Amino acid sequence: MATSTTTLSPFVYGRPVRSDEFLNRRGDLRTILNRLRHVESTAIVGEPHIGKSSLLLKLSDEDTQQAYLGEDAYQITTCLLDLHPIGNAYTPAAFWREVLEPLKETNAETGALPLLEAAEDAGYTRRSLEKLFNHLGENSWQLAMLLDEFERLLIHPNFQDPAFFALLRSLATRTGGLSVVTTSRLSVAEMNERGRALLDAGSPFFNHAIELRLRPFDEVTVGTLLERGGPAFSPEDRRFIRRIAGRHPFLLQAMSAMLIESNGNDRQIEAAERFYDLVSYHFDDLWRTLDDRTRTAAVVLSLVEMGGRASGQRWDCDEMEKVDAFGPELRKLAERGLAEPVDENWHSDNGNLFRWRDEKWTVGTQAFAWWVGDVIISESRRVPAYDEWLAEKRYRLFLTQEQWDLLIRTARAIPTSAVRGIGGLARSLFEELLRKRS
Repeated sequence: MATSTTTLSPFVYGRPVRSDEFLNRRGDLRTILNRLRHVESTAIVGEPHIGKSSLLLKLSDEDTQQAYLGEDAYQITTCLLDLHPIGNAYTPAAFWREVLEPLKETNAETGALPLLEAAEDAGYTRRSLEKLFNHLGENSWQLAMLLDEFERLLIHPNFQDPAFFALLRSLATRTGGLSVVTTSRLSVAEMNERGRALLDAGSPFFNHAIELRLRPFDEVTVGTLLERGGPAFSPEDRRFIRRIAGRHPFLLQAMSAMLIESNGNDRQIEAAERFYDLVSYHFDDLWRTLDDRTRTAAVVLSLVEMGGRASGQRWDCDEMEKVDAFGPELRKLAERGLAEPVDENWHSDNGNLFRWRDEKWTVGTQAFAWWVGDVIISESRRVPAYDEWLAEKRYRLFLTQEQWDLLIRTARAIPTSAVRGIGGLARSLFEELLRKRS
């Protein structure tokens, strides 16, 4: 069996990856860059740590732009702006000053400097900005704004004037000189609703941008990432990482780093424990992004997995099979990497699977099932967003009271000795993978 090496870990999990560290997303890059070619806007949407900021960094890379757009890339001036750290004093004028700064560097080609200066002198009025972006569009130039954490503007006290967002949309759709690429946890529909609710305006501000939702990695990309571990990872190590972290980029990188840094006969168990301590906050955060139905489906799926693995026996899910809405919700969870369908070639124990009608499902990442166990079974982790959801009994949108009570009774009836903590659950999983090999 492979053991950890003394080489530095190649895995990145504490920051966005740089262009040379970036993996795949070729379809997403092609879509967004082709839209930039036509001066069109895109809203990148995804759950926490799915790679939104990394994708923006890749889009801002000149070599990447030239690889996809060829000579057209030279007509695009890019501004990458991280909105996460903006303070309460940040204003629309400060925003325009920042995003227009790169145009000064390309003035020799665009000839936009007089209009930039006029816009600044005028305080970035609608008319001064229209003149600037019309000039760019008429000369086949454009500014591509790459705005990370865009929803920060929607809740900022100085951006509650609908005129700001209406102007941003108008400039992006009418001048030919501005395209906008945003990242957010909010869908376009949710941003439009937020705009209507917070800004007291009826017209949607963001439906000019198509929504591109980032998905977990595909299996080929997962394999490519794990190959970075080289001889430090055995085939069982790779399957172990894949099962614990699923196909989520951040979780894969973090679990791989923990394993490559661990030594000894129990290195897999040590790595899993360190990994869970490291990423538990991620699931606290992820929970807040799920709607009530999806939360309920995720809890049901995880409790079935946890119960089967902890108690060593299959749960009776006959009551759950009566819930028609499980099908669509399971597929929504699959889009987020929290669930995956299982076929006859499944590489783990079939005793832990959730059976819905004629389908078999499992959690996409074991770590999420562990989190659910902490919150619901052992009640050792307090998550206010979970407590509020449960207290308001929103699960009744999805299950009857009797179905929910049955599920919770079954989960909490698991003997304490069977719920052996993260180390015990990780050991059970790794031994299962070893048995599968033999």
